[in-house]
Amino acid sequence: MKDRERILAALRARYPGAVTYRFGDSAALCDELLALVGAGRKRATCASEAEIAGGETPPEIGRCDIAEDFDGVAQLVTRTLELRRVRFRDMTAEMALLEGEDEDLAGWRAGHERYYRRLGIFDPEMWLLWERFEVVEDLGGG
Repeated sequence: MKDRERILAALRARYPGAVTYRFGDSAALCDELLALVGAGRKRATCASEAEIAGGETPPEIGRCDIAEDFDGVAQLVTRTLELRRVRFRDMTAEMALLEGEDEDLAGWRAGHERYYRRLGIFDPEMWLLWERFEVVEDLGGG
């Protein structure tokens, strides 16, 4: 068994029910978002319902999950604290700023619209599942 698989098996034993996930759609974006989480700036994220319908496992309040880098190496364990279903157009400044990526709601909207357009799913009426989380364990690079 490879070290990565051994580490993941140990994490799943320590956090029963945990699923793996990664931030973003590129290695660079994933690294940037992991760094924001590690620095304490990013304490929320969101996924479109289209992503979830396409196979992404939705978060569950209270469950711990494993954030991986783009190469599949475990980086952090997070626990979901709050979930809200919200349309893209109805995202609030408070929720957007907890995502830690932007200085204001306009920046969040511009960045997330670019992201969802890259995925080919952007619609201002689209539903998002917004998640507030806490870091349970920083794995220091897996």
